[in-house]
Amino acid sequence: MSRPAGRSPVSRVVLHHHRAAAPRVTDRLLLPWDYTGGDPGNISIAVAAVDRCRSGASSQKLDESHGVRPPLEYVGWVRRSVDTVSAMTDWVQQAQDLTDEVLRPAAAEVDRAGKIPLSHFDALRDRGFYGLAFATKDPVNTLADVGEILISGCLATAFVWAQHHGTLLRMMMSRNNTLKARYLADLRSGAVTAGVSGSGYANPDNPVIVATETDDGYTITGQAPFVTGWGLVDTIGVTAFDTRAQKTVTFLMDATDGRGVHANRICLSAADASNTVELTFNGYEVPHASVIHVRMARRGGLSIADRAILRINGSLALGVARACLTEADRIGHPCPQLWETHTTIRTALNNAATGDGDIYNARAQASQFAVTAATYVATAAGSRSVTRGEPTERLVREAAFSAVCTTTPEIKSRILTAGTP
Repeated sequence: MSRPAGRSPVSRVVLHHHRAAAPRVTDRLLLPWDYTGGDPGNISIAVAAVDRCRSGASSQKLDESHGVRPPLEYVGWVRRSVDTVSAMTDWVQQAQDLTDEVLRPAAAEVDRAGKIPLSHFDALRDRGFYGLAFATKDPVNTLADVGEILISGCLATAFVWAQHHGTLLRMMMSRNNTLKARYLADLRSGAVTAGVSGSGYANPDNPVIVATETDDGYTITGQAPFVTGWGLVDTIGVTAFDTRAQKTVTFLMDATDGRGVHANRICLSAADASNTVELTFNGYEVPHASVIHVRMARRGGLSIADRAILRINGSLALGVARACLTEADRIGHPCPQLWETHTTIRTALNNAATGDGDIYNARAQASQFAVTAATYVATAAGSRSVTRGEPTERLVREAAFSAVCTTTPEIKSRILTAGTP
């Protein structure tokens, strides 16, 4: 099915398990699970930080490196059924299995070739990871834990997968019932995959993507510096700012070049296989039918939803640090103290997500720790760490990437002014 050039709504293309071609699909890379911009009261996600006790065990095993969990019926000081906690643990274990069996063994080749095998996305879809936010009563912690593990396996694959949830959650909250009925189920299943150009590019104080309302919808102009998954996902959820109405406009578009929109591939130092592009809008037309939502611009402090997103994005640095410590264990240089620090920082992030602590400071500590862990494993590995393609050489690049990607000005300021974690 074709669409008029330069227009959206997105063509409805249902992808089957066996397909001949790849599906079509941040300064600061965009937030993988960017804030949807809605009233926090409309967001049906529970923010419950899991209080994990510190563990000094030196191990890459899931339970040991995550620390010791509190009794099963208590998570985040809220009583929950054993079934709920077991379900969350199952998702974490499935992520670990996928990482061990599929992602980590292929990570070096993905980095070398700059291409993610379609089988990675098939595996994520077949195991239900595209609808993960809907599969648990504790989506924040589950997304955070699962994201960390998948990132530790293959940064590029997990980075593309992560973008999907920003658009999925936007669609879930949409009042455009026609668009929602058309895409939500397929987005949840992964039959249609998505990327996201987040609300950070529609900041009312300095918007880089601008929407101008017309009789038929909106005309979009501006430039999104970093959009991940171009050519790998089917759709992109884009947020622009309407300067006249002082509102954000979020819409769904095909992840393809067309009239009024052009993508320019960016070469990244790490996760280059994620097909990250600079996306330029020059009079791109969006009909009302493709608008996910229009909302008044929100200014001010952090909401619960903001904290949740900041927490989930912290899994990028924790995932890279996990990969470093796992590699250190593998080459015979385990470090119990660094595993303990890893657990402590995760606990601080979980607590800060609920308002108990400075979330920006916790994120800064996570970013610094990823670099510390990469330095440790690179030193332990010795001279091969300066040989292109070696795991430790790649991990040093990925640690630098994690220190920049998803970093807000507040996090950056704390990194630049703080000492070592």
